[in-house]
Amino acid sequence: MTRRLLLWLGAVAVALSAFLFAAVDEGAPRTDADRAYALSKTIGCPVCDGQSVAESNATVARNIRISIAKWIDEGQSDDFIRSELRSNFGDDVDYTPSGDGVTSLVWILPVVFGAGALAGLVIVFRRWKREGDLEASEADRALVEAVRAVEADD
Repeated sequence: MTRRLLLWLGAVAVALSAFLFAAVDEGAPRTDADRAYALSKTIGCPVCDGQSVAESNATVARNIRISIAKWIDEGQSDDFIRSELRSNFGDDVDYTPSGDGVTSLVWILPVVFGAGALAGLVIVFRRWKREGDLEASEADRALVEAVRAVEADD
């Protein structure tokens, strides 16, 4: 691969990453109520199946939402709130994936495979283009004429 191609691939990867981040990221919550809602969307209801605390109307979910709002008013961090809820209800209530260890591979590997696939396609297309530009040499033309002459004699 040429250096120029690698630079282009790097630029495309950065642009796609920035686009993906901008499309997915909602930004920081603007108010305490926004922060409480955003946090409650990432906490699973301990008694509901597959619902977050923000979606559930169960009594325990309402109590957790009240606790989250109280902790936010007290100035507690999101990490503190998550650790309190995990200690009270177990690790299953935290829907936020960790960014370390094996879990980080879930986020990194698709980007790496996508960049590799794109690089592979570029290489294959360049080879096809080069192969399409080939011309017959004088020796090839002479060989074809000799075969035609022999076939004409038969």
